[in-house]
Amino acid sequence: MLPPIRREYILNSSLNNIGLTIAGLSAYSAITNEDIEALMALRIKTRIFETGSYIFREGILNSDYAFSISGYSFRQKQTIGGYRQILSMIIPGDIINPENRYVSSLDYNVQCASRSLVAYASRSDFDTLLNVCGSVSLAMSLSSVADSRQLREWILNISGRSARTRVAHFLNEFAFRTKARGIGDGISFELPMSQEQIGDSVGITPAHVNRALRSFTEDGLIEQSIRSYRIINADRFRYVGEFTEGYIFGSNLNVE
Repeated sequence: MLPPIRREYILNSSLNNIGLTIAGLSAYSAITNEDIEALMALRIKTRIFETGSYIFREGILNSDYAFSISGYSFRQKQTIGGYRQILSMIIPGDIINPENRYVSSLDYNVQCASRSLVAYASRSDFDTLLNVCGSVSLAMSLSSVADSRQLREWILNISGRSARTRVAHFLNEFAFRTKARGIGDGISFELPMSQEQIGDSVGITPAHVNRALRSFTEDGLIEQSIRSYRIINADRFRYVGEFTEGYIFGSNLNVE
């Protein structure tokens, strides 16, 4: 079952651009009205990034927290030889660098899969907010736990599943996360990633991705047109992808 989303978080996102971030955090733990007001009062600046550009580079010093407002990006690392592994998808409402409180630079790159709007708050302002806004601090901690659970699921997907299952799992996760965030219906969605990028997310070649997608359409599981997808048989597609959503929000986390 999806966690409840208070629609005013999304509707108010135009006030200071982080309404979706509040919606994202509230999926892990309720945010008090006082803490919502503090978040909405944050001093922020925004920047637009074009497709393919980097929001953060590995090892480069950074002092601001970054919030994804619109568009999609991904965390990735590269070997010396140029092999790229995409580590996770960043969707609108995500905090792009949640570990910013504890590190001065990231150990991964963040690259835009589509044109993206990013909001920034200074480390001092946001850390002060975390120190006084207990519900935000708790939600941040729980979201980090959920991120760890998601990473473990990705490791299993890459190391223990067939190419076809990996791609199905990846698409199911994207559909579920965007629906949970209130920016999709979980059935039809635009995924602004090439087959090469999908392959780099699940550890297979573009040819294997193409073969998997073709098999899904032939089996009546999805419809696909370039980067537009529509899930036709949700239950069967979840079964093919071995997808269950419990790891995303950590519904069994103990927060008492």
